[in-house]
Amino acid sequence: MNIKRAIIPIVVAAVALFAITTRHVFFRIDMTEDGRYSLSEPAYRQLKALSKPLTLRIYLNGDLDANMLRLKHSVLDMVEEMNEISSKPIEIVEIDPNDVSSDDERYVLFRQLEDRGIRGMNVSHRKRGGSISESIIFPWAELCSENDTMLIPLMQADVELSGEQAVNSSVEDVEFRLIDAVRILNRTDVKKVAFIEGHGELPERFTYDITVALSRYFQIDRGVIGNDASVLDSYAAIVIAKPTEPFSERDKFIIDQYIMNGGSVLWLVDGVCMSDSMLSSSGMTPLVVRDVNLTDQLFRYGVRITPTIVEDMQCAYMPVNLAAQGEKPRFEPIPWSFTPLLRLSPFHPVTKSLSDVKVDYASGIEIVGDTIGVTKEVLMVSSNASHVSSAPGEIDIMQAVKVEPSEYFTSSYVPVGVVMEGCFNSVFAHRSMPDSIVNAHPFRERSVATRMIVVGDGDVLRNEIQQTRNGLVYPLPVGLDRVSGYLHGNRDFAVNSLLFLTDDEGVMQLRSRHVGLRMLNRASAEQNFTHHAIVNVLLPLLLLALTGAIYNILKRLHYAGKIF
Repeated sequence: MNIKRAIIPIVVAAVALFAITTRHVFFRIDMTEDGRYSLSEPAYRQLKALSKPLTLRIYLNGDLDANMLRLKHSVLDMVEEMNEISSKPIEIVEIDPNDVSSDDERYVLFRQLEDRGIRGMNVSHRKRGGSISESIIFPWAELCSENDTMLIPLMQADVELSGEQAVNSSVEDVEFRLIDAVRILNRTDVKKVAFIEGHGELPERFTYDITVALSRYFQIDRGVIGNDASVLDSYAAIVIAKPTEPFSERDKFIIDQYIMNGGSVLWLVDGVCMSDSMLSSSGMTPLVVRDVNLTDQLFRYGVRITPTIVEDMQCAYMPVNLAAQGEKPRFEPIPWSFTPLLRLSPFHPVTKSLSDVKVDYASGIEIVGDTIGVTKEVLMVSSNASHVSSAPGEIDIMQAVKVEPSEYFTSSYVPVGVVMEGCFNSVFAHRSMPDSIVNAHPFRERSVATRMIVVGDGDVLRNEIQQTRNGLVYPLPVGLDRVSGYLHGNRDFAVNSLLFLTDDEGVMQLRSRHVGLRMLNRASAEQNFTHHAIVNVLLPLLLLALTGAIYNILKRLHYAGKIF
């Protein structure tokens, strides 16, 4: 009996002691299977290093459907978690662009947002009864410091995903986009990236769009290598974009030792060459092997760009002259199998959640060699209905439009892009150093841990040039399909590639986050609406009322002395 009387004071004392000792201790436990309410270690480091308060303006407001509400709440929840860790506060300001008094004010505000790059999106709402309403929302946010502002797109359109899947993909990317903006606003130095010239690479006007996109993160330089072996030392990565002339042994040596000392390279190299002008004028062009003297170097690192062209039934449309030679040109848009729309790896942070990438006359890539200590992963492949043409050969438009697809497109999943990580072997091991090189570092036969990405197409980041009637010339967005007007994922692929190659802090790994998509059966939900409403709304209320009634009955019986 004495023991029973002592239980209550002991319990009360234990609870009081627990409350006192944990009063100033904060902790959270994320019990979700996919860890959706947990921040990763790279995010933790960035937030702890934050040196100034920030403000997040979120424009995703107004008449939102369930999917957009989920995306908005994911952003707000993530910022709340960030504030628990961050050394400086992140204030949240919600802005509804539709909350204005007149249509004229709304139009002016929408134009102002569009001019700043904050583009609206039409969303259709299907109401019960079948009626549909449309509204314009802005799935964007801005992270602002006292000196700078970073635009954050909260949703990337992808024609291959349904509405729920597209939103879920955006939810998975929320942590990366927020932390990426925090990192840029908090940085004290800017990494440098160099576009190599001197071997017939893409000129500056054809890389203008991607240069602007990369300038958000890097200082972009261009230039020839020369004979100074230390010329690349200050660059976090270099880009070799569509060389058409052979590399000298001196340039290869400087690039090789740059890699051996930890430098990263984005290789965009064609395996064959053809003539667009000849194809346009005569309907035919020869395919010739393009040898830029990099085959032995890339082979040593673990890949081989084959002298082939990959055709694919999954391709872009191209205006093609179907007139016979000597007749008046007659251009019609046809599926052009030489411009494949490549499939991307859904698992790697460079390509996860990106739209397909458009390439022109791309070459296949073979993974070769027994390179111990180097991991290799395919980033881009053709579809399961592909054809591989080898050089030397020719392209004949009239023959290309007459092929029987079931007999012609018999190849599958030809690799076009590969990422490699690890310690690479030098191609100049057991070879003498080329002459006339100055400021050479001590020779290394094996690299420190580094990365490189190899793509068998030099045009993957090439933008087209548009000329107006007034003679003005301006670049188009890279990856733009001029026939359909659709913007492919080329720009995001190039930006992600350079971010991955230069990522010393692990921030790009945030793009590997996976959040499970738990979708409702819409047909069942509509058909059994009354049943679901009763189970999910009325039944909890009835259980609560029943619990309260039982409690009151037991309380009365206790005071009446009928129960203990």
